[in-house]
Amino acid sequence: MQQGSTREWADHTHDLRRGTCMTGTEEEVDEKPVDKIAKIAGPVGGLWVAWNDYGISGASFANTTAFARFREEHHDRTGRGAARAETMPDDLFDTIEHSLSTGDRSDLTFDLRGATPFQMSVWEACLAIPAGTTHTYADLARAIHRPKAVRAVGTALGANPIPVLIPCHRVLRTDGSLGGYAFGLPIKERLLEREAVRAAA
Repeated sequence: MQQGSTREWADHTHDLRRGTCMTGTEEEVDEKPVDKIAKIAGPVGGLWVAWNDYGISGASFANTTAFARFREEHHDRTGRGAARAETMPDDLFDTIEHSLSTGDRSDLTFDLRGATPFQMSVWEACLAIPAGTTHTYADLARAIHRPKAVRAVGTALGANPIPVLIPCHRVLRTDGSLGGYAFGLPIKERLLEREAVRAAA
């Protein structure tokens, strides 16, 4: 795994506030949409993906989280109900598949209403880390111009509601160790190994 240039990387942070991405309060839309959830093939097994008309609103690993639990956690976080779908729209599926294949998350649109401005800034910086490389919690703190907020950066990454697609697994401790991961360090290690192999191919 290669650590990239913090300066070059920080200049290309992903703007979660751009385009149709929803990041504000519930009052910005007329109604609360009912999200849909489908299971797709992820990089380390099945991946639950929740979405609505505004973007991807949640994700979780199917081999660690049952559907009922994911739906409950999604409701607790968003206040919205969710229905299981056997398939997702072709354009969304193709965009996610391309993202997982290339490691490039720039074409993904997210619905992250309810997130704090600090969380948004951390996740944006995380999205800009190229696949096959890693950065440290301190790198992200510097990238968002909060160099002393390393611990808070870790907390924001731990609250990431869309793992893999918002690639918080690409963030390590300063000593190069894996740090934490809500779904377990073995999954984090497998994700990084997979991306490193693809980047080297």
